[in-house]
Amino acid sequence: MTALTVSGCSSSASKSASAGAKGAAASTPATPAKPSPSIEAVCLQGVAGVDKTVTHFPGGNGHTVEAYTTGTGPIGVVLAHQVDSTLCQWSDIRNDFPDKDYTVMAITMGGGIDTDVVKAVEKLRAKGLQKIVLVGASMGGTAVLTAAGEITPPVQAVVSLSGPAGYGNADAYGSVEKFQIPVAFFAGEQDLTFATDAQKMYDAATEKDKTIHILKDDPDHGVDLWPQVKDEVFSFITKHTQ
Repeated sequence: MTALTVSGCSSSASKSASAGAKGAAASTPATPAKPSPSIEAVCLQGVAGVDKTVTHFPGGNGHTVEAYTTGTGPIGVVLAHQVDSTLCQWSDIRNDFPDKDYTVMAITMGGGIDTDVVKAVEKLRAKGLQKIVLVGASMGGTAVLTAAGEITPPVQAVVSLSGPAGYGNADAYGSVEKFQIPVAFFAGEQDLTFATDAQKMYDAATEKDKTIHILKDDPDHGVDLWPQVKDEVFSFITKHTQ
């Protein structure tokens, strides 16, 4: 009955009804935009303007990657942290990369650490960066070594600071056996398991442009190696990004 009544209305009534419907539609509130994830990195909370340089994107195993990007240089760098840490671990080290030369993205990884690194590279390339270097410490070393074998086109270089041969599903050893990417391994001699893994991966790497430095009598691990090796790291990066 309702349909018959509406179809039998006069033209003026129809126009009035149509106008009313349009008014009702216009007054319907728009669906609010989904809010951006809040900043989780403790070192960035409360820092003025940091929301413009922090991004979030899907990573591995349903994890949302938080990334902090600084610099405007032509060389992209992904920094991958150690276990039980966040992008904040690179706060001091990140400042060693001149803003005019590097665009540095430090990320907080989750379950699929190699995928998190792959996605970070995609984000840097979306900014137009064509030269990318991966740097990882301990678990992050495993992440960047594994990711390097998954990224197409390949990155320019990979640096591992005490990265183990495997972590979870990330298989750094299997990756270095296959990829053809300049790679550098660093570890402290007294950091026994990790020094052994570094040597094993260096020996297994099929890439001819590879280097290893086991620091004699040194117990330092991961990012703690940085003061001793940063000059070597920058020389290695420069060599492969010219």
